[in-house]
Amino acid sequence: STIFHAINRGKESLAIDLKNADDLTVLRGLIAKADVAIQNFRPGVARRLGVDWEAMSAINPRLVYASISGYGEEGPWVKRPGQDLLAQARSGVMWLNGDESQGPVPFGLAIGDMFAGAAAAQGILAALVRRGITGKGAHIETSLLEALVDFQFEVMTTFLNDGRRLPRRANVRSAHAYLSAPYGVYPAKDGYLAVAMTPIPKLAPLLGLEDELAPYADDPKTWFTGRDAIKAILAGRIATRTVDEWLAVLEPADIWCARVLNWHELLDSDGFTALDMLQTVTREDDVAIVTTRSPIRVDGVRNTVTRAAPRVGDQSAAIRAEFGL
Repeated sequence: STIFHAINRGKESLAIDLKNADDLTVLRGLIAKADVAIQNFRPGVARRLGVDWEAMSAINPRLVYASISGYGEEGPWVKRPGQDLLAQARSGVMWLNGDESQGPVPFGLAIGDMFAGAAAAQGILAALVRRGITGKGAHIETSLLEALVDFQFEVMTTFLNDGRRLPRRANVRSAHAYLSAPYGVYPAKDGYLAVAMTPIPKLAPLLGLEDELAPYADDPKTWFTGRDAIKAILAGRIATRTVDEWLAVLEPADIWCARVLNWHELLDSDGFTALDMLQTVTREDDVAIVTTRSPIRVDGVRNTVTRAAPRVGDQSAAIRAEFGL
């Protein structure tokens, strides 16, 4: 699939049957020369197969070994399916999205998978730096749930230190459970306008809403407590003009706002073009796939990958030869 090639682009594939004694010997030989190993078996499976941290670090004490699970290596949820939507459901994060009347709203991306991978990568890099000093490897552990909790560190810290009051989202154009009006996305005549943190007294005259917003102008607390009413007033006014008409008014006044783009509009924009974020990778059947590039530049250079995902085992012979396996 296209997603498979996007995720696995540029990789090499060595096929190993972990239940085959000869293949397991090959893996151990590879581990003896490896810097990093990553596994995301269900808790207990790696140990049963003989590829857990204890077994692998005995072969290579300098190995950095990362384990990614759904809910950690112990506790009552260990055997539950470590799937992104289910982890989102257990993390509380669904209560931050959408309007209050919508109930829990999941993210439209596998954010648990992505953030757990990023957390593991950060742990691996830290362990490699430490190994450069001590010569010792490390066991890095993280999970979908831990990554999702960490993702919420700002709002969860507020919850933990504010009487443990659950967040309440706005019922009108909600974009953040803890932020006041006007923060949100509003429909205009020809699209949508995002408006970030802005004092109501500054915004009101620009929109021609001095009278309508007068009850809230001098009391910043009402920008939160009355945000549904304020946002309803803003929505009614913003809907009367196009996005460009509003940008022409708001941007010169240094109001933080932006047109909401879809992917067609994003790719056509000068701002996106300047970032040079697209690349083409080629499958084994010479089919070209356009995908994104790394968001990181090192000394001004962004990494480019030209090869799509390999078929399983495509490089088995080459890898065995390279490592003398």
